[in-house]
Amino acid sequence: MPVLAITLTVLGNVLLTWAAVVGTASVVVHSRVNWRSSPMGRHLMAYMSVVAAVLVLGVIKIIVGDSWWFQLIRLVTFVGVPIVMTQRLVLQLRAQRADKAARDA
Repeated sequence: MPVLAITLTVLGNVLLTWAAVVGTASVVVHSRVNWRSSPMGRHLMAYMSVVAAVLVLGVIKIIVGDSWWFQLIRLVTFVGVPIVMTQRLVLQLRAQRADKAARDA
């Protein structure tokens, strides 16, 4: 493998691992506050958890490679992505409607 390809792979792996650590740490820190008290707090926890899980999944694949059980874990992990993205879209649309209603009043 050429040196450039190895360098890019290593840098990508380092950045992925860094993001996974920060993402997981963000979930841990957010779990220490009262995130359940509001729809946005619950959404933020769900969104950060899904992003962290996807990043950790990428690190796991680097370490153990691909297999049927990895694909199963991947499927379960990715179920959360469209769910929290839909939740975020609904929250955004509600906020825009409320903002428009406040301006029109």
